[in-house]
Amino acid sequence: MKQLPPDTVRLLSSSQVITSVANVVKELMENSLDAGASGIDVKLENYGLDRIEVRDNGHGIKAADTPVMAMRHFTSKICSHEDLERLETYGFRGEALGSICAVAEVAVTTKTEEDEISTQYTLNFTGEIVSQKPSHLGQGTTVSVLKLFRNLPVRRQYYSSTKKCKEELKKVQDLLMAYAIIKPELRLMLVHNKVVVWQKAKVADHRSALLATLGPSAVANLLSCHHHQEQPEIFLDGFFPKPGADYSSTSSSSPDKTFIFINNRPVHHKDIMKLLRQHYTAQYPDDQGRNRYPNLMLKITVTPSSVDVNLTPDKTQVLLHNKEAVLTSVEALLVSLYGYQPSSDPSAEKELKSCNAVPDNL
Repeated sequence: MKQLPPDTVRLLSSSQVITSVANVVKELMENSLDAGASGIDVKLENYGLDRIEVRDNGHGIKAADTPVMAMRHFTSKICSHEDLERLETYGFRGEALGSICAVAEVAVTTKTEEDEISTQYTLNFTGEIVSQKPSHLGQGTTVSVLKLFRNLPVRRQYYSSTKKCKEELKKVQDLLMAYAIIKPELRLMLVHNKVVVWQKAKVADHRSALLATLGPSAVANLLSCHHHQEQPEIFLDGFFPKPGADYSSTSSSSPDKTFIFINNRPVHHKDIMKLLRQHYTAQYPDDQGRNRYPNLMLKITVTPSSVDVNLTPDKTQVLLHNKEAVLTSVEALLVSLYGYQPSSDPSAEKELKSCNAVPDNL
């Protein structure tokens, strides 16, 4: 056996963390949100393969931190694994920027409130600063990512078809929409090849954010719902399709308008999604809505110590320590909204019978 060279190890691990254009945008956006940004601009050239730029108006990076800002496992967000029990930031591993450096050319321009001018830093393959120069940009941080996957030809080849590129642009837009909904106070803009694809202004609340993302006709059919359970403490808030509303205006053929958040983090959770679809589609006879996904927003808030976010590199899947309690709470909310609906699946029917709670303030 031989030990792999450090550069090979870096490329192998980085290409697991950074898997797509949307993944780069997600990591950089979450850094911006953790830096207190109220406005984020995402600019792509050639679907992000030639250039990805994420600019924010956050706190900026202190000059003392810039030498290690792209070093693997340097982070300002946690000090030890115990801090994961109290996690309030999106990021925590200190991997994103360093991993992007291994698969692209990266420049970071940043300015804090204390700095007189901003500085642009050019980083190398290992995340070290190789040059720096003054810049004209205002407070905040701008990360420019050029020639993504230049050293991973198979992954670069994956984006050779226009169809794949358009799918990736859609994923980036869906990602921005998710953050737009959970962060109403956030101003967002997505630009592709110098054309504005989508944008959202700062708004007051989740309903206004849904109006800005889904449009007035979709939101007209949504009801605000709340549910609170104690021991373990679980808060549910969201907007759900009105009972009996036309399925064509309250659902989609794909899950991209079913927004699920756990502690403000956009997530994919197949058990929660299954429950949402089960109760929503049971309203419609003749299987007309059977394969549909409800347009909704569900925000689940639990104690940070009861969620394990460190499951997948992109953090979109989480482990819930009190999963059954959360599912029961979600089900209570759905039963109170849509009523008990017998299911053709006996195990699901048994599961539904175990729940008869009524949520608060519906």
